Amino acid sequence: MNLKTIRALLRYNKEQEDIDFDFYRDFEMLSGLKDSEIRKLHDYFINKTYRKGEIIFRENHPSAVIYIIKHGKVRLYMNFPNNEVIVRLVEEKKHFGEIGIFIEANRVTSAIAVVDSELIAIKKSDFISFINNNPSTGIKLMYNLGRTVSNELVNALKTIWGYETE
Repeated sequence: MNLKTIRALLRYNKEQEDIDFDFYRDFEMLSGLKDSEIRKLHDYFINKTYRKGEIIFRENHPSAVIYIIKHGKVRLYMNFPNNEVIVRLVEEKKHFGEIGIFIEANRVTSAIAVVDSELIAIKKSDFISFINNNPSTGIKLMYNLGRTVSNELVNALKTIWGYETE
């Protein structure tokens, strides 16, 4: 079998892969996407598995990947001298690490798997390529990301100011 045949078979297998659209549609970031849009984006998914206590990324490291939690839980935290501050606990079907999609900056938090976790990683370059090639879907994705980041900011400010969060 030559390389061209192998690539064709791999492409065929990827296209024939069963995708649980209902499962993905419940993801915060994928909300409102059609099956055909999820299928296209699915080609960019990189499945990653992390054991409980395993570091996913570290503070001050390059921010070039966004993550979605398929199964598990992740703690985002910041290290200060003699202190670790938990920024957020991220649950299944939620995403994190999205700031690097919007700005060129290193990570401001570290991330660790609280339990054995299965994540979807999407590289920034792939995400941007997808949006450029699929602008209407890209608008939906950016809206979902913006909505989530805005809600997280409002909740953080309410916590800092001592208000109850919804």
